[in-house]
Amino acid sequence: MKGLPGGIRFAAMVGMVFSAFTGWSALQEAFSLARFFESRSRLLEQGESTLTGPTLELYRRVMETYFAALEPMHEPRVVLMAMLTVTCSFVFVASGRLLRPYGLRRDGMRRVLGRAAILTAVLRTIDGAQLAAVARQVGSTLAASLDLVPNLPPDANTAEMGQTLPGVIAGGAMLFTLLVAGTFAILGQYFRSEGVRLAVAVQDGPQEE
Repeated sequence: MKGLPGGIRFAAMVGMVFSAFTGWSALQEAFSLARFFESRSRLLEQGESTLTGPTLELYRRVMETYFAALEPMHEPRVVLMAMLTVTCSFVFVASGRLLRPYGLRRDGMRRVLGRAAILTAVLRTIDGAQLAAVARQVGSTLAASLDLVPNLPPDANTAEMGQTLPGVIAGGAMLFTLLVAGTFAILGQYFRSEGVRLAVAVQDGPQEE
């Protein structure tokens, strides 16, 4: 019997890579948010110990804005990050077992993978909406602090930069969310498709009574 079709193998590997990075990032953020005030103090102290002058003031303003934007949502965001970590774990394990089942039926892993990837896409979209709101506030702070930015060209149009910076930073966050959440959504639909179901069923062979 031939192995899995190349398209399914590639999609499973993409699922492993994206779920590993997304899940690890979510886990780290969950731990950081669980100790929100401690994390804020530590990061501010690190900046004060390594930066000086205008750069330190810029860092302080940006970090204070970042944590002020996160503070109202940090407790529900811990839950969100924990859920995202769990769903990414399911995607990672199911993708791995689809590639190397070790006695498990691939169709069961396909169903788990499809559902977990869709749920991960939903959670990552919520995460991205929150991050975009935070990014816009950070962008506004940067726009108001352009005089502190090091090595800024003397002829730079700071007025125009100040107007566009919040939107650019928020837009970057939304584009990254679209990439990650969109990939999970596509994977979920792909592994729930009839074509993949039939291809995996061929690999599993007849089910034992």
